[in-house]
Amino acid sequence: MYSAKSLVLAALVASASAFVPSRPVVMPRSSALQMAEGSVEERVRELVKSQLNPDGDFEDSASFMDDLGADSLDAVELIMSLEEEFEIEIPDDEVEGITTVQAAIDFVKSKQ
Repeated sequence: MYSAKSLVLAALVASASAFVPSRPVVMPRSSALQMAEGSVEERVRELVKSQLNPDGDFEDSASFMDDLGADSLDAVELIMSLEEEFEIEIPDDEVEGITTVQAAIDFVKSKQ
């Protein structure tokens, strides 16, 4: 006869295994970030487009906040996206200097 403890344990194992994938889970990257072979400039511009959704084209001299309409939360999310895409860390004291597309490009290039 089965004990109550063994039945509960069997039920827990069965329910837990339902959440374990049978093969590794690979998360798809967004289309904007699939440009891994692209230049730094292209990849930064694509990140800006995907994060800020600017109207039309923009120059590399465009300010994230003044020209592209970003707010402070948008800027933080953009910095985090840059860190993830280029596998770099942007120190807090250097974030304030990254206010334009060109500044982001220059910073990323300096870290590679």
